[in-house]
Amino acid sequence: MDYYKIGQKIRKIRKAHGLSQEELAERIGISTTHMSHIETGNTKLSLQVFCDLASALHVSADDLLF
Repeated sequence: MDYYKIGQKIRKIRKAHGLSQEELAERIGISTTHMSHIETGNTKLSLQVFCDLASALHVSADDLLF
């Protein structure tokens, strides 16, 4: 699994929704630092955080993975 590519997709969708990292992190209950690490691929996402991100961004898990 390429966490960098997933993070870049999350960033692209987040920006398309006009959200800052801080706003998205707050919506799903993680720190802004953790959100930054997800987007840069420096950390692995838990399944719960991955699902929360997809839900908060109104996309399917497939949209983030493929």
